[in-house]
Amino acid sequence: MHFRLNLVWMALLGALMVALSARLGPISAQPAQCGIAQTINFPVDMTRFTAVQTFGAPSPRHQGRYHTGEDYYGPRGATYGAFVYAAAAGRVTFSSPNGWGRDGGVVIIEHTFPDGSIAYSQYGHLTDETGIEFPAVFACIREGEVIATIGDVRPAPHLHFEIRTRQPNIPGPGYTWADPRAEGWRDPSKFIRNWQTWLGEGIAWRLDLADEAGPVTPPVELDDHSLIYIDSTRDAGRVLRATPDGRVLWRVLLEAGDGAPLALAPHDSGALIIFADGTLQPVHRDGSLQPAWATGVTLSSAANPTPIRAGDLLLFSTPDEALIALDAAAQTVRWRLDDVAPVVRWAAADTFFGVVTAADELLTLSPQGTLIDRARLREPGALIPAPDGGLWAYISGGLWSIDPGGGWSLALYDAPPGGASAAVTLGPDGRLYLFSSDTTLYAYERIPGGAPTRDRDLLWQTALPGVAGQVDLALYDGILLLTSSHGHITAVRAAGGEVCNRAHIFGNQRARLWHSFGADGVLRLFVADQILGIDWDDFLLACG
Repeated sequence: MHFRLNLVWMALLGALMVALSARLGPISAQPAQCGIAQTINFPVDMTRFTAVQTFGAPSPRHQGRYHTGEDYYGPRGATYGAFVYAAAAGRVTFSSPNGWGRDGGVVIIEHTFPDGSIAYSQYGHLTDETGIEFPAVFACIREGEVIATIGDVRPAPHLHFEIRTRQPNIPGPGYTWADPRAEGWRDPSKFIRNWQTWLGEGIAWRLDLADEAGPVTPPVELDDHSLIYIDSTRDAGRVLRATPDGRVLWRVLLEAGDGAPLALAPHDSGALIIFADGTLQPVHRDGSLQPAWATGVTLSSAANPTPIRAGDLLLFSTPDEALIALDAAAQTVRWRLDDVAPVVRWAAADTFFGVVTAADELLTLSPQGTLIDRARLREPGALIPAPDGGLWAYISGGLWSIDPGGGWSLALYDAPPGGASAAVTLGPDGRLYLFSSDTTLYAYERIPGGAPTRDRDLLWQTALPGVAGQVDLALYDGILLLTSSHGHITAVRAAGGEVCNRAHIFGNQRARLWHSFGADGVLRLFVADQILGIDWDDFLLACG
């Protein structure tokens, strides 16, 4: 009797599975069978579409709730019916032309990435009225495959695009009262930009940091190429050490100081942690915290928190717009200079140093805190040490030389304009390289005998469109490395200007930028909330 009942139940179960398969699609298509995402891209043609409402933006139309995705609008009259493409390969977990009722259809796709992580992309405000059928649930989708078209919805046709880590088969609300990051949503542009780079050539390892807004300071690199770095959350600050190949060796919760840590600086024991309330605390390379001491000076997080090193002194900005010099060894404040806006760039010459401030000023100072000169700029510019012991300032008015007395003279005739995104570096052979405000990289002939000259021949120029933010330019073994706070990474052959490779990770105007090229052949790069380990030879591709 029991045997016959079991047969009946098995038959019913089999019929149910057949019915579900017919209704929902190929049930055997599990995530692993749909493959690992090896490429990723935006769901619309970004040469024609623009992200009008960004991720996390409060919406007046929705009582100030936060946007859980990005809204893409195309050309007037051409958005309705435009193709929507799958961002990456994956498995369809939800698909309905009526997923949002009067606001159109919704498709959700599950993506599995090479590191084992899973994310869901949601596409909203879709329609099947243009003849493009929605994909079946459980169907495998290729990256770039057309999954639907944009519908005619309020307030105008557009695509709502999300990336999230949960809710695989429920259309999201589009807006939320809570911080969408805390609820599992991710910034779509950031997610795509990062994964495009992580899936590319040369990325050996990465460290993802907890603070979505980005930590406040670059790491400190030890002599073995391991890194001590800060990873702050909204509730606490942590200091960690990563091995040269990007594995976390130890992590320590920080309790000294008021709030999260502000900056790191090299220290004999390992690193020096600087808190916003002026508390300083060394951390040993083994993770043990040394006794902290208070300077009694509040420091500013609005400034570039990478400490300015002037001899044995560390220089910081304060919230009341002063520049102070801390002597970490003596545990005291050496001097203070008032009326100095937050510092955004700086460079040290032989006997003095210069700072560029957020108030568009360039100040030259002595190591003792004496103001040598104060010059007004049209916008911030780049600073580097000059071969004659002074400084070179690359600003909107060209390339200028600054002497120890604060005097200015033209360093290069007919130089292209510099500015906020300008960068300059000098090769060991005397060649000069400028990255100008028109996003073009220029190379000029070497200086005969190393002496400065105003006249140089242009050797080559290479356009690098799209580079933005604060830019740094360095030269490693005949390769120019251009990086920016907006996440651009570009390698260019110094001899002829050929682009070896380009990558673009997340970054923005407030992001911090740091990099170091080690003897182990790894470029360590810090931008915003991640640290990358890049295999230099692999990244250079044909130039390697």
